[in-house]
Amino acid sequence: MYKRHLVRILICCIVNAVHAGMDFVGETKESITYINIDTAEINGWVVKAEGSQDFHRQQSMGDLVYLSSKFVNEYDCSNKQVRQLVLSIYPENMANGGELLNDTQVKDWLTPSTGSALSMLLLKACQGLQK
Repeated sequence: MYKRHLVRILICCIVNAVHAGMDFVGETKESITYINIDTAEINGWVVKAEGSQDFHRQQSMGDLVYLSSKFVNEYDCSNKQVRQLVLSIYPENMANGGELLNDTQVKDWLTPSTGSALSMLLLKACQGLQK
């Protein structure tokens, strides 16, 4: 138990160093999520920001198996919705191993479920905007 906890702390420290410029958003049982608020673009109640996600277990999308992703999302702070603008996935954590996919198709707006990584991103992106 102690070793596993120590390994998790070390991984978080390494990930934090590699994700310089990224703000820690949160950790779920599936992943650790970051957002770059420093470079976010704000247009009224909509925030456009880059982010990244490191998964604890391999994920799959079709034939592709990956452990991390980078993305650009728009966060509608007024309606509490998110849409993906860009998604890139990588075979190794911290966006290592060469890009497997770069999807630039804008997705539909969706309302994230409470406690999900997406809901944590929405909260962090909208922090500071007052309604």
